[in-house]
Amino acid sequence: MKKILVSILLITVLMVPTTIMAQDMELDGEQPADASLEENINSNSTVAVVNGEEITQEELSQQANVNQLLQQLSQVDQQLVQILANSEAGSNVLEAYQKEQLDSIIDNVLLAQQAEEEGISLSQQEKEEIYEEQKSAILEQNQMSEEQFLSALEQQGFESEEAYKDQFLNNPQLKTNKLIEEEVASDIEVTEEELQSAYEENKDAFAQGEGDTSFEEVRPQLEQMLRRQKRQQKINQYLSSLREDAEIEKNI
Repeated sequence: MKKILVSILLITVLMVPTTIMAQDMELDGEQPADASLEENINSNSTVAVVNGEEITQEELSQQANVNQLLQQLSQVDQQLVQILANSEAGSNVLEAYQKEQLDSIIDNVLLAQQAEEEGISLSQQEKEEIYEEQKSAILEQNQMSEEQFLSALEQQGFESEEAYKDQFLNNPQLKTNKLIEEEVASDIEVTEEELQSAYEENKDAFAQGEGDTSFEEVRPQLEQMLRRQKRQQKINQYLSSLREDAEIEKNI
């Protein structure tokens, strides 16, 4: 449970758009939606090896969290959950989902290994600034007061905000984020021509009522959109290059 808020905060850090953090979420003692999945939850069997570093079934189960996914779906469509949990077609879907999550973990491992190889580090001041920035973002996005934030931490087992903050500041994901910003996304530029082109392509979507929305009105949104797209593309290219140079063995 303690990792939930840590994960929420890290999602809003300088995040790599692939899935970075596994979210440990307790199921309040409920039985797994698919009992056949139970045996894998605490398994230490190796599902992949990345440059000599093992990824266990337990780590994959944490990341994929299939039981939580099925429980969430059950609130919407019980019949769909039954199909997923009890049919061959459903098993194939869940297997494909877990393989996708495994690829995400592999990407995370590759980035962490690269950050370590390049000696990426953060000063205490950098960590403090990241924490305060992201805490403020969480409070704003969730319309939480300081008291509500502290109450949420207490409910998740943290003795104090300092205990939570210590866990956050020591998370290796911070180094990965810094690697991405310094090595991959530091030189992204959006030209005026690209902005004009994006405006023309999406002009109908920007229309309000009977009149058109001017280029200048939507320019900030367009620039933000194009920067995100370019950032995603560069990260994907970077991950592809890391994969090409890596020794990766998958057992599922």
